[in-house]
Amino acid sequence: MKIFVLLSNAPDPAGEAIEVVGHEVVEKAQRLGHSVFLQVIFRDPRGSRAAELADQALRRMALPNVVVYPMLYVEDVAGPSSKRGGAARLGRLLTSFTLRRMFPASGLGAMVERRVREAAVDAIVSIWSWESLAATYHIRDVPKFVYYGNPDHLPLQARLRHPDLFGIPTATPADQLWLWCEKVRNERRKRLNIRMMNACEVTANNSILDAEFYRGHGHPHSIYLQNMWPPVKPESQSTSTAESPARPIKIIGSVGNLGATGNTFALAYLGREILPRLAARFNDRPFEIHLLGKGTPAPSVAAFLNDARIKVRGWVEDIHEEFRSAAAFLVLTNVNADFLVGNTRILLAWTLGTCVIMHENSRLAMPEIEHGVNALLGRTPDELVERIVAVVDDEALRLRIGQGGQRTFDTYYRSDVVVPRMFQLIQDMIDRGRTASGLPV
Repeated sequence: MKIFVLLSNAPDPAGEAIEVVGHEVVEKAQRLGHSVFLQVIFRDPRGSRAAELADQALRRMALPNVVVYPMLYVEDVAGPSSKRGGAARLGRLLTSFTLRRMFPASGLGAMVERRVREAAVDAIVSIWSWESLAATYHIRDVPKFVYYGNPDHLPLQARLRHPDLFGIPTATPADQLWLWCEKVRNERRKRLNIRMMNACEVTANNSILDAEFYRGHGHPHSIYLQNMWPPVKPESQSTSTAESPARPIKIIGSVGNLGATGNTFALAYLGREILPRLAARFNDRPFEIHLLGKGTPAPSVAAFLNDARIKVRGWVEDIHEEFRSAAAFLVLTNVNADFLVGNTRILLAWTLGTCVIMHENSRLAMPEIEHGVNALLGRTPDELVERIVAVVDDEALRLRIGQGGQRTFDTYYRSDVVVPRMFQLIQDMIDRGRTASGLPV
């Protein structure tokens, strides 16, 4: 097949989750014999450090059967008005409900369509990118396969429902009016996203909840397709997972952008509910909770993390060793029912054999999660703390759950399992379109 692949970040096997997943799709697509035309639509400004790194990553790509187009920048078609005054503000408010303002990458649609037509591809594939969806949904006669993370409205919807946690002011009538307007705008964002998604032949979602969401809003081919991660070369398990006088018990409490929506819920829960209970259970036994990833916690959360046992590490050079040297990985991103998503870092923990402890809400998004098989689940803070103490005190339990995670990863989530499945689904999509058009399959 000839495939036009669109991403919001340059593929990079050593980058963040979206960059790793993009790399896996592109690299394995060409290994499967497909021709790939790669287009990155970048949301950071032209000339920024992020853009420079992305451009370097694209230049490093040297894969056969992959054509790399110059990056397109959302800022070239966006840019709010700089005019001041009441009339200008009113104008911005009225236009803020339009597709072009909410999804500015739609302004790149003509350029992207021109490149798609010139490449004469069999299908368009978007990977975790609302920019790509906005720039391609309108293209006719070329089937579109959208591999998606969260519906676009979901993070902001969760934030608006919990304004105090996310630092959204509500004290004055003007604040309340702004909050109401943002909720109305976000509902409009939700409807536009559904409209664009329904114009695409297949939406393949990393969370089964999202597959049900789009199906419930009229999409005829909204499916659940597992997330993916590359397998990691096996290494001997670090001996530092066990408690020792030289090193405290180590628990990974968060991975990723510390200010992101899921991590904000997670860190608030960690600081308010888990930390004091864990301190009481461990008593004099030393322990540390390590937070890994870029960004900073929300100000409303930071106060709960002001404890010497909370280690805010930032970006770490060897995240594999961090997982291997931890007694457990604690996943709390789904503690609040207003924000239930799949979690890529669970896959990293599984492939490394790290024992994963998580809130039971996580299996609502990822049905492969099984308590006592590949994870230990808890519904309450007390249950979660008991799971942590259990794996610290029981090496056999810790190893069994870690090995169960490895088996689940190998069965469902390895990129060399998911990508072939994805391309079979893409081929099926193409064949359905040809059948509907009366063309030979």
